[in-house]
Amino acid sequence: MTQTAVPALQPPNSTVSIRPVRFQDVEALQRNCWPERDADSIYGFIGRVRQAAKLKRGTGAVVLGPTDEAIGYGQGMLWPRCAEVSDLIIAPGYRRQGLGTALIQYLVRAIRDLNADCVDIGAALSNPGAVSLYRRLGFRDSYTQMVALNGTDEEVLYLRIKFPKQPD
Repeated sequence: MTQTAVPALQPPNSTVSIRPVRFQDVEALQRNCWPERDADSIYGFIGRVRQAAKLKRGTGAVVLGPTDEAIGYGQGMLWPRCAEVSDLIIAPGYRRQGLGTALIQYLVRAIRDLNADCVDIGAALSNPGAVSLYRRLGFRDSYTQMVALNGTDEEVLYLRIKFPKQPD
């Protein structure tokens, strides 16, 4: 697959409304995406990603629903060896509509604009749908690692895209 044909490197669907996360999104994110989390923890989470964005080390973004409230979230962070897209979630009633794909494309482009050489995305092997989606988007299997998820250790497959060199 040539780099230009890699779906994750394409612009997101222009009909999907995505923007950087704001503190005002806490209530909608709690209601729609993370009802099990308290508002203070979500506020702290958003504060950390917004600080990373100020330092040009990452970004957080929300997908907006029909009433312009957050119905999805994802973030991209720069790490020393490779950037990572993580914490992806689309509210249950909005899944399988291309919103996750658009969010990943948005985040991959933002990470690439921060001059990363590559981007990883992880999926628990117990979530074959996510693994399949990431492969369809052009991510390639890279490595596995045991990760504590929701209080239990799970094997996570990390998939990677290496960015082509950008002209100077």
